[in-house]
Amino acid sequence: MIATPTKTDSGELIKEIIQSKLSGSELDWFRGNIIFENSAQFFQVFGLISRNISPVIPEWTEQEKVQLEELYPGFTQSNWDLQQLCRCLLMVHLPVEQNVEIIKNLAEMAAIKELVCLYKGLYFLKNAPDFVLMVQEGIRTNMVAVFDAIALANPFPAKYLPTDPWNQLVLKAVFMGRPLYQIIDLDLRKNEKLALIVHDYIHERWSAGRLVTPEIWRLVDGYVNQEIAADLLNALQTGDTLTKQAAIKVLKESSFYKESEIPNEVLLESAITWNEIGTKYYSQLKS
Repeated sequence: MIATPTKTDSGELIKEIIQSKLSGSELDWFRGNIIFENSAQFFQVFGLISRNISPVIPEWTEQEKVQLEELYPGFTQSNWDLQQLCRCLLMVHLPVEQNVEIIKNLAEMAAIKELVCLYKGLYFLKNAPDFVLMVQEGIRTNMVAVFDAIALANPFPAKYLPTDPWNQLVLKAVFMGRPLYQIIDLDLRKNEKLALIVHDYIHERWSAGRLVTPEIWRLVDGYVNQEIAADLLNALQTGDTLTKQAAIKVLKESSFYKESEIPNEVLLESAITWNEIGTKYYSQLKS
């Protein structure tokens, strides 16, 4: 196997960015190793990147941010470092007809940091849909860093996963306490099946005397029935500030909304965005 440079926009843009961010010695080493003759050499170079490339997160120009977000929605949220970018470019350089087998083999023996890079980089590949099964398997991981690489600030799940695996990913994010607002295109992929499962989960938590994240109400938005509406009203009466703000956002978009039932102070809070709710909630958890 001899790798040939890709002509995809992703490969060219990543290559251009890497060249502008690496030091002179790093660039020389990478240029000398990016062309590999077989899979064994690919594995070797992939591993050696951690010794030869700095893990620095580059400072992006505004133009770079725009380009990267167009290419990879969520890129600027996910703290890509130079090691990850170099490894990703190696993946892009793999022959398409062989990259599924090679990347799966690498995933079986990869360290956590390498797995994170693999899952973050799949979206860049020309044949990204061929990796759906690999991502579905990855969702089962108990390693938070690896799960986050799949679920958060990664456009692959929303674009390529079928409904059931997508629902599984979102539900696992809920169970693991991961920030839902960082899941790309969450609102576009919401569905009634997911909403009903989430509603059952909310009841299980309440029955056990436990709270739910205010973000969870985002998942029932657009699928409010009479029972969910009653629970939203309960959340408005008993929840904390962020829960009330989330509940009123969902209720106002439903056919069950009656302004006369809502306290004025809650109505004034309904303009908050889901990203703001998520950001504030996870900031509170860290403080």
